[in-house]
Amino acid sequence: MPQKTAARCVLVVEDPLIQRFVGGLLKREGRQVVESELEGALNTLRHDSGTVSLLITNAPAHFLEFAETVRIIYMAAFPDPELAGRFRSCRTLRKPFRPSELVATAAELAPLENF
Repeated sequence: MPQKTAARCVLVVEDPLIQRFVGGLLKREGRQVVESELEGALNTLRHDSGTVSLLITNAPAHFLEFAETVRIIYMAAFPDPELAGRFRSCRTLRKPFRPSELVATAAELAPLENF
């Protein structure tokens, strides 16, 4: 079942442990965060994409249909630069990363004043 998003949220599609970690960091920075499974995230992006200001995922290949419209942070131990390059607005974070790197990358792609 898709999850309801709030205006101007960060959508996190990752393993549950990483979702909670990333969500907690970004919530402390004042961001609205929605943690979602793949199908719920795809549904949100297809039907309510205006509410998502940033997507964070370890599986960007599932989101190629949104490559021109969604800003993405691609987190992986070995990010594929070719895959990242298919997105208009994408930054990669190599796992493991420092919390400050995530916060700075999110701020670069989706400034907090947009929330």
